[in-house]
Amino acid sequence: MTKQVLGPQNWNAINSSLKKNKITIVDDFFTQEILSILKIRILYTKHVDKNYGTYQAIDYLEDQDYITHLIVEKFKNKLSILPPFQRAWSFVYHNESHGVGIHADPSEFNVNIWISSDESVKDKSRNGLSIYKITPPSNWEREDWNRNHGKVKSYIDSHHIKPVNIDYKSNRAVIFNGAHFHESNQISMKKGVENRRVSYTMLFGSQLE
Repeated sequence: MTKQVLGPQNWNAINSSLKKNKITIVDDFFTQEILSILKIRILYTKHVDKNYGTYQAIDYLEDQDYITHLIVEKFKNKLSILPPFQRAWSFVYHNESHGVGIHADPSEFNVNIWISSDESVKDKSRNGLSIYKITPPSNWEREDWNRNHGKVKSYIDSHHIKPVNIDYKSNRAVIFNGAHFHESNQISMKKGVENRRVSYTMLFGSQLE
């Protein structure tokens, strides 16, 4: 496997965007080789760490996984702003799914990359990500901001916050403040195992806890 893992990017512009706490979109994030590896290894795994019914996840903790270690090493070399790496996940979804419900993560930066091909998408109005640029109150516990979807929605509605909707695109990375509430824009992919929606997420830095 080559050690070229990231596509050519204007890293100075990305670094500047992150310093301004913007939602940053980076297309053609991975090389095609890494993109294929990340897709195949979860589509055909016999083991997952968590099963959420209509989607499953594999955890990659620090120094646990060579591919994740390589990606993080190259990524952090490009972006001076990134705090220490926390963890990563691979997710694979059923072809039709509600996806991940609204929540916040205890990280300074989330890096979410969509792995499956654009040709696998059935409904182009779905499969993306909705980000609400508001963080939880300081007195909320993890159970409130990470799992209590009803409480989160009521809080967002009371502040009249509208989502920033990011459209799905293969090999697109979305980098944002992990403490901003976010959720899947539902999942609708074509039939067949090869068409299942796969994503890969990395968390950097800590907050909320």
